[in-house]
Amino acid sequence: MPDIEVDVSYAGDGENIAIIAASGFIDTTTAPELEKKLEEQLALNKYKIIVNLEDIDYVSSAGWGVFVSEIREIRENNGDLVLVNMSPDVYDVYELMEFSSILKSFDSLNEAVAGFTGEETGVSRPALQKPVPKQTPPPRQAAPTRPPAGETTKEAASAVETGPDLYSLASTELGRRVINVILDNPYFEPKEIAKALKLSQYGGKKAGGGAVKKELKSMGLFDRQKRFELAMKKRA
Repeated sequence: MPDIEVDVSYAGDGENIAIIAASGFIDTTTAPELEKKLEEQLALNKYKIIVNLEDIDYVSSAGWGVFVSEIREIRENNGDLVLVNMSPDVYDVYELMEFSSILKSFDSLNEAVAGFTGEETGVSRPALQKPVPKQTPPPRQAAPTRPPAGETTKEAASAVETGPDLYSLASTELGRRVINVILDNPYFEPKEIAKALKLSQYGGKKAGGGAVKKELKSMGLFDRQKRFELAMKKRA
């Protein structure tokens, strides 16, 4: 039995609201399936998205990362991604990690639909439970590349000239490695960033929590919202 099942249905005028309903749990092994469904909807120009978490018992940091990874593109296209029907445990994490400052949530599917349509009442659940027509999404443009972890200052500067100036805040190798982690994981806390720096894709060198906090403060990225804003530049 799969660890996650993801279905898509539509609501609103012209079926312009995509409702992604998942069941099971969302972690590093199942998040790619959810991300795939989300990217399919964006490829179909569906930018009003509701993620129904009614049957989700657990969301890891990888799952939260899926929700925020495309938010910039979605909002630049006059859309939004909202969450609905979170369990108490999932909602507690949502509040604790301050995702409430980034993503809206609703108590019911009808309220979420009404939030997009502007109507006082949403649609009934039966109207939403219809098969999704098979459509072949057009290929999406690849996301901008960034300098690999551990790159020298000269190499990093050259790479930045060809894309968004994501590394201008960093004056040290550790700072650039920290930014690499943030770009992939904007929801990570300093302790989690320090842990990630030991991974090969981020340089494979140990850095203490104190050193990471010092770098974050020197770059003006100690605030969670600033880290999120930096990561969104990757999608620009």
